[in-house]
Amino acid sequence: MKAAYDQQHIISQLIVACNNEHNLDKRIEMLYHINSILLKQHQLKIPSLITNAYINTALYRIEEIFCQR
Repeated sequence: MKAAYDQQHIISQLIVACNNEHNLDKRIEMLYHINSILLKQHQLKIPSLITNAYINTALYRIEEIFCQR
């Protein structure tokens, strides 16, 4: 149970950091990192062309699934 909470907390912190980042390249790296720590069946299929709008949508979807309290 604690491991699930720890993962939720880490993902939540990474989402906040990514939302606060203004550099698109860094945001893309952060999104890939967040996606890599998700379980395989929950990982997003990230397109080859990534925009800020896509990152915002992806982060929202991840937060909606994994960071509910």
